[in-house]
Amino acid sequence: MLAAIGARQVIGAIFLAEALLIAAASVLNELWGYLAVSAALGCLGAMLWSAVLVALPAVMSSEAALDGANRVVQTVRNLGYVVGPLLGAALFALSSGTRGLLILAALMLLAAPGVLLAQRSLVGPDVGRETVPGGRKGLDVVGLLRTPRVARALAPLIVTVLVTSALNVLLIVRVRSELELEATTYGAVVAGLSVGLVAGPLLLAKHAGRFGEPAGASLAAAVIGVAIAGLGVAQTAWQLVVAALVVGIANGVQNTLMAGFLMKQVRAEYRPHRMPSYVLILQSTVFAGFIGAGFIDVTAAGTALVAVGLVAMGAGTLGAVANWRSTPQPVTRGALP
Repeated sequence: MLAAIGARQVIGAIFLAEALLIAAASVLNELWGYLAVSAALGCLGAMLWSAVLVALPAVMSSEAALDGANRVVQTVRNLGYVVGPLLGAALFALSSGTRGLLILAALMLLAAPGVLLAQRSLVGPDVGRETVPGGRKGLDVVGLLRTPRVARALAPLIVTVLVTSALNVLLIVRVRSELELEATTYGAVVAGLSVGLVAGPLLLAKHAGRFGEPAGASLAAAVIGVAIAGLGVAQTAWQLVVAALVVGIANGVQNTLMAGFLMKQVRAEYRPHRMPSYVLILQSTVFAGFIGAGFIDVTAAGTALVAVGLVAMGAGTLGAVANWRSTPQPVTRGALP
């Protein structure tokens, strides 16, 4: 779709489509309907992020400007993961579930014109659109992996995504069943993780990127591994919260550096096909991680966390060595190489 109509049109259409889906959910009474709407919203979210990764480098005039914008965008995105559930809970508390969904749909509709107007002044109508007659259609996973330095940069990220997906499954078992801590403690641990995700891109991504973005992302993967292993051996609430905070910070740094690296490394004419391929790889890995976590013996959650943490630490360390000082191509406005 990106190659057919361009990033600006895709972003605007997704806001409208999400509003309609949320409104439709307000009248559903069957589980299958909610599952279908959830799946559709997930697909639209992935499409939106793909369009942002295509549009962002096209409007930046320099590498420094792109890096700064990327950190802000990543922070706002991660902030949405924190504010979204809070907003949903507030709407549900203030009104019935149906009315809350309609209010949320109305908010999306109100946001859509603002997004469209902002894009009109920033993103050209042809950004992300295939301009070569008979050009490639659809995804280009193979082309992405064949792009210089990309495959070895992605490898530690894929391992980390698998590991953090297992973390999401094992963490509640570790806190509530093994350590027999209160639900409020689990909430504090998750809050620490969320705070780290928001803070990481702004506070540390720039500093970690000085090692080279792929190497910095790999070092962040190693830190994630150490912190996850820490969750597996922690015995007190404050130890769990600190470890979760470190996981969140390092995860935010890793995602920011990898996105920045790929936006520079992938040439402008290939981005409409290869940036969505990157998002597909991430989402497929998350799904595989959740499926794989189902085969882990949850009665030994602490041991499992230590094991997967060591795997992530090893992958990150090897990735940092392999990617040391690997730098992308320079950026030029609107026509990145």
